[in-house]
Amino acid sequence: MLKRMAVGIAVAACAAMALQIQVSAQQGRGGRAAAGGTIGNGPGYPTPEQYANSKEAQAHVTKAKAIAGTDAKLMARVENTCGPLGPQRPALERQNAGQAAVPNAPVEPVKILDNLYYFGFNSIGAWAIPTSQGIILIDALNTVKEAEEIIEPALRKVGLNPADVKYVIVGHGHFDHFGGAPYFQQKYGARVAMSNVDWDVIARPNPNANAAQAARPLPKRDVEVTDGQKITVGDTTITLYVTPGHTPGSLAYIIPGKYRGQPLNVLMLSGANITPDKATLAAFEKALDHAREAKARMLINGHPGLFGDELGWMDELRKNPNGPSQFVYTQDQFAKFIDIMKECAASRVVAMDYKAATN
Repeated sequence: MLKRMAVGIAVAACAAMALQIQVSAQQGRGGRAAAGGTIGNGPGYPTPEQYANSKEAQAHVTKAKAIAGTDAKLMARVENTCGPLGPQRPALERQNAGQAAVPNAPVEPVKILDNLYYFGFNSIGAWAIPTSQGIILIDALNTVKEAEEIIEPALRKVGLNPADVKYVIVGHGHFDHFGGAPYFQQKYGARVAMSNVDWDVIARPNPNANAAQAARPLPKRDVEVTDGQKITVGDTTITLYVTPGHTPGSLAYIIPGKYRGQPLNVLMLSGANITPDKATLAAFEKALDHAREAKARMLINGHPGLFGDELGWMDELRKNPNGPSQFVYTQDQFAKFIDIMKECAASRVVAMDYKAATN
């Protein structure tokens, strides 16, 4: 009970700030919003100078590198996860570097695990989890049209029936994650689940939306996810944790997967690891601790390229479904990856406290 209260307080604190910046990413695919202060690189991020000059931040980076040791796969995660901005979607990295955007393009659906499929675009996607009594869909792309023209055909292509979708669980309240949810809700009667605070976020008009964006339908308010909630369909139970930061109610998932016939738990971070303050950092660390307890061995998210060359890893699986999967870690590796994510997130939070000496 006390843990739930603590998380509730953290969520409420973050919500009060994050609601002020609303849902800028609802304007289309992309966009990244975070709660928190306005110093540094923007809401919730230190400047490169703060990050480099903060002894406390660099101590966390040193710990992360020590955890990775000589493991090249883990050291790549340190390089990706530590830094003043943390993991960045490739589109934002190109934007920050002043490079031209890569055109958004559909990708072929791919089977990641025995019971986990990815489909959508090279920049944003959705996931399907078949169970003994229906399908759990995680996210639903940007619009109803995309749900109809991208998700539904992809489900059929991998041998799944769209009418069997029982739940759409939305990772956070941005249109590129929930925009297609009304399609499955209205056509097939699927339940739509989202954190209770993010239901509030999407209900508020976005003052920056153009006419077409403002006219997009919203899913009807349905399942309000709270921290630690479980959603069960048939033989599969997904556990959800609220990790505010990217939005007030971004979710982390623990998903029971199967890898070549053997159990393999999956961690999904819908809000990446955006932790603009100590409260959001604590909620993030709590979710990671649950992933460790569940002996997770894999990390996914809605934006390929955020935590590695995930589009490349998908291509490898398409070409050789029985070959090695770069998505999968050993249990010891992933436990270390969890500690790396903690250290890197903490490094950004403490770096924002750094102030250069003045004469």
